[in-house]
Amino acid sequence: MSKRDKIIAYCMIIFVIIPGGISFIAKVGSYFMVEMEEGMSGFAMPFFNYLFVAMGFVCLFVWAFFMGHFKDIDKPSYDMLEMEKSFEDSDLKQGERR
Repeated sequence: MSKRDKIIAYCMIIFVIIPGGISFIAKVGSYFMVEMEEGMSGFAMPFFNYLFVAMGFVCLFVWAFFMGHFKDIDKPSYDMLEMEKSFEDSDLKQGERR
């Protein structure tokens, strides 16, 4: 990852992800305040469902970041092209055998 890419990634974290997380936490707090005041009984289950799915995606993102999956973003596309070429080559070889 080049220095420019790192700067862009850190700017995205600082200006997008952190404010988004803070606003999400503030929204959760306001939902709980409304639930306490008005007793919204059907609110809790869909909300916690959404929260657990969002936390799962955050955990996957953090895991991928620390495992180094964002160091070479182009590598998976080249791997897929090489795999497709090997599949085509094996299909051609099988066609010659018949």
